[in-house]
Amino acid sequence: MNLSKTIIQAKARNKQAEKALFLQFAPLVLTLCRRYANQNVEAQDYLQECFILVFNKITQYDSTKGDFEGWLYRVCTNRILELMRKAKKSLPLTYPDILPDQLLTKTELATIPHEEVLKAIQQLPYGYREVFNLYVFEEWTHRQISEALGIAESSSRSQLTRAKKMLKFALQKHRNNPKYERQLA
Repeated sequence: MNLSKTIIQAKARNKQAEKALFLQFAPLVLTLCRRYANQNVEAQDYLQECFILVFNKITQYDSTKGDFEGWLYRVCTNRILELMRKAKKSLPLTYPDILPDQLLTKTELATIPHEEVLKAIQQLPYGYREVFNLYVFEEWTHRQISEALGIAESSSRSQLTRAKKMLKFALQKHRNNPKYERQLA
């Protein structure tokens, strides 16, 4: 598939071109959506909303300003944040009283299946998950996060710290699970 040609056709609202773009980029966008969503159903809703917006805004894409994948990723990230803000509920922030201080080594982390890491991220409380994803995966600064979410930079930093600790706790529980250790043997 010639991406440039497909984008030009999609800008002209060609349904086959839109379908081709969807099929090519849906796995990437779904991965992004799953990091922010609590459940896969919610991630699929985000995916649909993202592509509706992408196809409505595709005429704004300018190849001289960057690659399509980067533009798509940014549009989808902003759409997910917008959807999350609209659905925001006051969720209680609960986390264990004792969080581990020790870090998982890269070797230990590599032994944990990708799906388990994703599940652990999905279990983070709403605000923690939002900040964690923006900082770690989108590589936003705390200033960008604070502006996008309407929170103080210090809140962004503290939520990231707590999110990392909760994630370590969840992944260490997984690593220390005897059933999991038997799978490795």
